[in-house]
Amino acid sequence: MDYAKAHDFHLLLDVLTKDASAIRLYERLGWRFIGDASHRFGADEQAPAKCYVWSAS
Repeated sequence: MDYAKAHDFHLLLDVLTKDASAIRLYERLGWRFIGDASHRFGADEQAPAKCYVWSAS
């Protein structure tokens, strides 16, 4: 985030919905929720996720 701020970058991430502690951390750090997603893996398996963006400006 420091590097992004120094270069006026925007960052995007997704985090599995089950990782509530990580979600709380990102929100405390100023990340903004922008929508839901789904991680697909294995043989037709999937897990819900949330997408966040952080802007240096």
